[in-house]
Amino acid sequence: MQATIYMGSKCNLNCAYCHREEDERETGLSANLLEQLKKQDNLTVKFMGGEPTLYMDEIKQVVAALPKAKFAICTNGVNLEAYLPFFKKHDFLVCISFDGGKNSERGFDPFTKLIDYPKLAVSTTLHHGHTDLRSIITSFAAKERIIGRQLSFFPHFAHATNDANDKYALSLGDADYILKQYKNMVGSFMEQRFKYGVLNFRYEGMFTGLLKRYQANFDYGETYCVNKNLQKYNTKGESVTCLYIRDEKLTKNWKAEQQRVLDDNFPECKYCPVYFMCGGGCLKSKSRDIECYINKELFSWFKAEYEKWKGASYAD
Repeated sequence: MQATIYMGSKCNLNCAYCHREEDERETGLSANLLEQLKKQDNLTVKFMGGEPTLYMDEIKQVVAALPKAKFAICTNGVNLEAYLPFFKKHDFLVCISFDGGKNSERGFDPFTKLIDYPKLAVSTTLHHGHTDLRSIITSFAAKERIIGRQLSFFPHFAHATNDANDKYALSLGDADYILKQYKNMVGSFMEQRFKYGVLNFRYEGMFTGLLKRYQANFDYGETYCVNKNLQKYNTKGESVTCLYIRDEKLTKNWKAEQQRVLDDNFPECKYCPVYFMCGGGCLKSKSRDIECYINKELFSWFKAEYEKWKGASYAD
């Protein structure tokens, strides 16, 4: 079970495409949250923000309260060096935001010197004006020579949720370009892996991301953000449908509640052949039609290709 905690809205960067909504007031860590987490078995706790390293006192409280849990954090890397000893002591998976390519929307480069840390991942945001995957991957290779370790590429899409970040929404042209690149790169990865036993590290993250979606097997009412293996919380201990726009709280009947949301707003999801991979997509996005188009095309293609290779006699 994974519990993802939204620590708060404070951030030391100001990425223009970010879709988090500010908290009117931040209440700090609650005893209710800790009690809920203590009830979970085989728990992984993931810390998100804002920038979660601005809430390290609260993070340390959670870690101390859950000695058997595993931990992960998603950070922009500004404070990384200061807290690496703590992360190493408690075996954190550290995921750093880095967009690569010629993109400079974040205004900070986390990869300017050697990073001595074994469990490192990278999250990359694709948005309008930033969809050239080959350019991004090339910039990753250059960074590897600086930090002294390999970087895998785990892309995700920016979600346009308000007027301020609307210009970063993917267009139909962006969608087709992304689909073409994904099919070429992941298709190449699967052929090399299953036919020749060669693992292409550059595309492994893209393949792994799709494989996890294929294996998710969402039931109707489970979404990508809240499902049988993942719950999202604010620091009060309230379960929410979305970390970034926390306007809907969920109860123990969360699955039925999310079914009603889908029935009322996105009835086409109920009979979609790739819902088991998609989980309804981003329920808060203003550009949901484009994201839905990408998911239908990409997931349908991946399902067919993966099952073809998986069923072949030389597949592992």
